[in-house]
Amino acid sequence: MSERQLPTPGQGEQLSCSPDRAGMPRPVQESGTPDWRRYEVAARRFGELIASGIAEAMEQKRDVDQGTARCIAHVLGRGLGRESALANFARTGEGNYEALREEYLSLHNHEEVNASTQELIDWLGVHLIRQKHPDAKSVLYVEAYPPRLDNILVPTGVEVGDWYLRVNVPGIYGAKDIQELTETLGELAVDRDVALRAYLSLPDTNAMSGDIMEDFHDCYLGVFTTFEEAIHELTEVDERERDVFTYAEDRQLVIEQMNPDYEALREEVADAFDLVEEEGRVYVFHK
Repeated sequence: MSERQLPTPGQGEQLSCSPDRAGMPRPVQESGTPDWRRYEVAARRFGELIASGIAEAMEQKRDVDQGTARCIAHVLGRGLGRESALANFARTGEGNYEALREEYLSLHNHEEVNASTQELIDWLGVHLIRQKHPDAKSVLYVEAYPPRLDNILVPTGVEVGDWYLRVNVPGIYGAKDIQELTETLGELAVDRDVALRAYLSLPDTNAMSGDIMEDFHDCYLGVFTTFEEAIHELTEVDERERDVFTYAEDRQLVIEQMNPDYEALREEVADAFDLVEEEGRVYVFHK
């Protein structure tokens, strides 16, 4: 099925950045004061088109397509002004993720927003996150539809001391929250704690869980010199070898040497453990 297209002039509202009646582009609304009236007019006008795109996404258990995402951005952008990042994304299909995030979260978290508008923002936000991070994990074991920004983990760069870290933050959090997280990680001395950095690098670790250190200690199993040493311990290779030798001796067989298949054994432990190499050592965590 072809991508859903935004209406062109003559089919509906003009989506290009045209001047207002005074001959000047409409400015972005002041922070915290979206123009809900303009938003509601646009939402009614494009409601059927957006609903069709969402229904298709729900049926196929996927994110909305680019055309539907741009249409949602147009409707939301009407509340912020034609110079907003959302309005520009609606026109061009392009935009800076962080700038778009700050705008749609300002609407999502506004005291006057309603549930249906928040759901539209969730669809758009998750679409934009997947564009930037196709492998972003879900907080839930089974991804839910309709999607929600608080259920998707966004790989996010933070600087703590001299360290640049990639942590995972639910999509409902913006720049202010991420800055507060950075300060918390500094207080936890993550720049000096290799095991904690390894834990935070896991794609399903929620850095905003509320108690990073408790989660870390619940999951942390130990550190090893190599992957082979870690897998040897996790799969109890010595015990397996003793069982094989005993089996052979009982049948008058002689086995002189056994070589573990560490690649196969690593696949075996993958469902139960995460292994992370950090600074030349291997850190192991319970899933």
